Amino acid sequence: MSDAALFIGTPQEKFFYHNTLLCVVNSLQGKNVTVDLRNDTYVCGLIELVDGFMNISFKNAIYCDPQGNEFAFDNLFIHGRNIRYVHIPENMSLLSTIRHEVSKKFYKPHMKQLTEKTRKTKKAVMQHMKVVASLNT
Repeated sequence: MSDAALFIGTPQEKFFYHNTLLCVVNSLQGKNVTVDLRNDTYVCGLIELVDGFMNISFKNAIYCDPQGNEFAFDNLFIHGRNIRYVHIPENMSLLSTIRHEVSKKFYKPHMKQLTEKTRKTKKAVMQHMKVVASLNT
């Protein structure tokens, strides 16, 4: 997903995206990641797409079962409800990723004239960004 792209989905998906840490998982698109599943298996592969319910599509994935058997897939889809844990790469700064994803979603270059409601929203986002910045120091 490019920097200029906005999250597209149903209102429920948009709510999850803006009110959970789904933006962190979404920022992993195009990276090789390991995902642990609820049935004690795991998948390693290139994340191709993440939707608003944290369903993940992998490309060139390896599925490993509890007995240690490995199965290769060109494409693999995992339902979000089956995910137990997403391994965040060590070289990825979590705070800067969240800051980038939040700013990308709220500061649109084509933003219309601000109404009273959006001014309040912008003020709240700025407060949250200050809190995140203070955590980083």
